[in-house]
Amino acid sequence: MIAGIDIGGTKTQLIAEMGGETVGERVVYTAEWRARIDHDADTQALVSLLVATTGATPKITVVGAHGCDSDEDRLALQTRLARHLPGTVLVLNDSELLLPAAGKTSGISVISGTGSIAVSRDAARRMIASGGWGWYLGDEGSASGLVREAARTIRFALDQGEPLDPLGRSLIEALAISSPIEIGRALGEIGSAAGIGRLAPLVFDAADAGSRYADKVITEAGAALAVLTAQLLQRGAPRGDVVTGGGVIARQPRLLAAFKMALGDRLPDLALTLLSEPPVAGAMVLARKLSLGDLPATLPPPHIDGELKTADDWRAA
Repeated sequence: MIAGIDIGGTKTQLIAEMGGETVGERVVYTAEWRARIDHDADTQALVSLLVATTGATPKITVVGAHGCDSDEDRLALQTRLARHLPGTVLVLNDSELLLPAAGKTSGISVISGTGSIAVSRDAARRMIASGGWGWYLGDEGSASGLVREAARTIRFALDQGEPLDPLGRSLIEALAISSPIEIGRALGEIGSAAGIGRLAPLVFDAADAGSRYADKVITEAGAALAVLTAQLLQRGAPRGDVVTGGGVIARQPRLLAAFKMALGDRLPDLALTLLSEPPVAGAMVLARKLSLGDLPATLPPPHIDGELKTADDWRAA
């Protein structure tokens, strides 16, 4: 049995397969099992969720994990999981599932969901990432980033003496406050990227209602995603394919169009693909490859039976 897990900032999806047939599948809120207080407890909770979904321990498990934004982060989780799961265990950043899910072998993955990040790997299999700093500092082009920038844009417009437009009115209504002065406090009280990100649809609704400020926020979000992509190329990412996905960009054509336009202006030789499959499909593609003895040349080595292998001596259990 092989298994794939996509740990997103909001939801976690698991799929298990045996003999080419799906034998287990589940989607849960990530917060239901990940408390982010005790890493070992979170790891055990994920293993328990996997076994409850599959009914047995998989022989090969591939995980894409939100928050594993460096090789050190992903190796730490891979090591913890390998203590509980026999066989082959490979952990990647969740955005790294996009390329295999789209049928690509190398390139740049750009996530626009609860948060945002662009990830690739250089010729030495090292992860290179841009973005992923969280809603307070970054995550431009994500759900939480869009809401934060909408609030900043409203604040600036009011300071300029402009009246509230549909964007400002919608945000005030959604936050259940009586004055725009309270916007910052209300967002701070929500306090999490997932909670703040749930307000993102109102930005697109306001654009549909004719808000030029909402249009500005969306255009700048698309441009920010193009900047993340360009930064990776400067640091050794392969040119060619860019695959994007995530709960926001997959559901909001305005943001996809803004990203595509900005990318075309900045990097016209790159091909942008919107992922139509759930990212967990990429984990399953990689699990199948590992089961056939194929470790893609761009990826780091897995653990096998609790031992970290090298790119030269690994073979799936």
